[in-house]
This record gives sequence, C-alpha cells and structure tokens, in this order.
Amino acid sequence: MNNRRNFIKTMIAGAAGVTLVQNTSLLAKSKVLTKKLSSKAKTLIELPLNVVFSKENQGKWAKKDGSHAPVVTVKGNKVTIETKHGMNEKHFIVRHTLVSSEGEYIAAKTFYPNDKKAISTFDLPKGKKSFVATSYCNLHDLWITKFDVK
Repeated sequence: MNNRRNFIKTMIAGAAGVTLVQNTSLLAKSKVLTKKLSSKAKTLIELPLNVVFSKENQGKWAKKDGSHAPVVTVKGNKVTIETKHGMNEKHFIVRHTLVSSEGEYIAAKTFYPNDKKAISTFDLPKGKKSFVATSYCNLHDLWITKFDVK
C-alpha cells in the first residue's frame, strides 16, 4: 500500500513540475513578481501581477492596502494577524493563513460575514524566522504581508 501511495505522490509531483515548466514561458512574457519560494528546493516562483497583492504591490486594488493587507503583531511565540476591514454579507474577509517563507502551512482561520472582526492568533513554530501572513477578501482577492521574527 505504501508503494502505491508513493507512486501516486511521485506522479502528481511530476505532473505539477511539467505543468510549471510549460507555464513558466507564458508567465515570463507577462509582468511578474519573482520571489524565492524554497531554499530547499531552490525554486523560484513567479506570481503574476494582479493575483497576489501587498502594500508594495497593490495592482488593480490601489489604495485598498489599509483595509486589506494583513497587519502582523508578534509577542513572544504568538503572532496576531488582523485585517482592518468591515465585515458584512456583501464584503468580508474570508480567511487568514500563516505560512513559513519556505511555503510550509502553519495555521489558518476562516471567518464569516457575521464575525465582528478579522483577527486571528497563532503559535509560531520553533526554528522558523520568516513568514507570510495572508488575508483573503471575497471582493478584493488575496493580500500578503511578509515578516520576520527574532
């Protein structure tokens, strides 16, 4: 059974790699942000503009960063992510996610339109120093804030 699972994992990873290589030439022709994803894999990932937003890259949502970019506060081994955004049925923050700079999922919290605020608190893993906090708005897409801890 383990051999079968390993085979399936290998096939999926291979297919993803082929797809990435095929699409890289298309992305190279468009405006992209290039960021190092993983020192382990030594892979570069290209993020098309107007797909992932930040204070530095507001794209089509210029001037929306104040209410959409995650605000990060670190105290000890805890991180608090807040999106200073109203919450109602038509326009709300859907989710916060915490990811290491290597792309490792750490934690997430899902919100609902009737939540009063989009605030989440997570434990920081030991040994990790660099992170990305994400905030997803149902109307204004995915916003990220990168941060480091001491």
